[in-house]
Amino acid sequence: MLWVIIGIAIGYFIIHEKQRLKENLGNRLLNVNNTVIAAYDRGVDLQETVDFIKLFTDNTTLAPLRITVYDGNGVMVADNREKTISLSDVYGDSVKNLSDFAEGNGAMVHDMVYDRDKSMICSKVSGDGVVHSFAALPYDAGVLDFLGVDPMVWLVVIGFGVVSSVMAYLGVRAVCRNVYSLRDYAQAIASDCLPESVDPMNFSKDELGDVSRNLLTLYRDKIHAQQEKLHHERQIGLNISHELNTPIGIIKGYIDTVLDDEDMPKEVKRRFLIRAKQNVDRLASLVGDVVMVMRLQDGGDGLSLSPVNFHQMVARVAEDVELGRIAGKMTFEYDIPSDCVVTGHESLLTNALLNLIYNAAQHSGGTRIVLKWKGTQNGRHLFEFADNGIGVDDEHLERLFDLFYRVDSGRSRKNGGAGLGLPLVLRIINSMGGDISVENAKGGGLKYNFSLPMNLPTR
Repeated sequence: MLWVIIGIAIGYFIIHEKQRLKENLGNRLLNVNNTVIAAYDRGVDLQETVDFIKLFTDNTTLAPLRITVYDGNGVMVADNREKTISLSDVYGDSVKNLSDFAEGNGAMVHDMVYDRDKSMICSKVSGDGVVHSFAALPYDAGVLDFLGVDPMVWLVVIGFGVVSSVMAYLGVRAVCRNVYSLRDYAQAIASDCLPESVDPMNFSKDELGDVSRNLLTLYRDKIHAQQEKLHHERQIGLNISHELNTPIGIIKGYIDTVLDDEDMPKEVKRRFLIRAKQNVDRLASLVGDVVMVMRLQDGGDGLSLSPVNFHQMVARVAEDVELGRIAGKMTFEYDIPSDCVVTGHESLLTNALLNLIYNAAQHSGGTRIVLKWKGTQNGRHLFEFADNGIGVDDEHLERLFDLFYRVDSGRSRKNGGAGLGLPLVLRIINSMGGDISVENAKGGGLKYNFSLPMNLPTR
């Protein structure tokens, strides 16, 4: 297509240039006739005028010029002794009197075939119609060279065409490379064979290639995230079903036993009903935790936050832990400044701390739990919650906050729990604009580092 466009442009240029050069030659022939007619008007000998013109045009483009002058009766009055221009060749065999063709001062330029040679001819009639001057120029090699195109033009055109073609090829190749790669990836996506990574060699190193790579990377990451989310939600559903089935099965077993044995002693029946109620309470607690986790899953939309004196809140938790023996044989200690005020939800924060304490008491195997204030950073209070227990293997650390995840060794499943305590803590902290992480302490046990937004006074 590029060469077609170049060809059309060059063709138009050549035609236009030839027409311009031809008009230039026609004007030269007209000037010759004007000179002859002017000589006639001044009474100068026309043959001498023709000879002078011929002498003047030698060694020029007009070297093969032919000049013939006729009077009104068609009698030749001057000629340049080259091939005479015959009137029959100009007007045809029917001409008898040139006065019949007189057109005042008009002039005519056209092509004609003279002695089998094509020529350009120009005729001019004097004002009184007595003299007819004819100037003809055969299309010989010199004239054709004059009307031809400079060879340098062709070299420039070919060079421009080659350079343009190479540039167009490279540009289109780069674009098509990206398009073909996108097509291949689209087919892979349609056939559920999405590659794990985007090969940068499949795309050009330009803006379009960068956009294509980024689009595919974003799409791949989105698909992987959706797949991971579906897998996670499916796993959560299975875990919830498993956790609910256990107390439900126990409750059903006790109730069925009571209903099937009408003669069951009251003491045994009461014990069975108490166990059933305990599992109902366990079921209600589990459902409550699940509802709380789901509520906080998206950051706790609509959660009402307010200033909370963290020191006072922890003091109340410490009292509840001691009186309720929540920590078992472990002691709970804290070191929080009295003016430590955070922005949060007091009830949920209390729930989070109790979950951390209960988790340590049930699974750590230690004797001491400590909560410390570590300072402030970027508008947040920093805290450390640690126990001196056995800790966990490093492979379990990154999954401790996963829903329903429980460590099978060290912190044994046999101690109970549905695996919702730590996930709930994570979501409570995150919903208030903080974050939390866990690691094995150097001296043993687990160490939780968490932050909560400071309550900054308004101006």
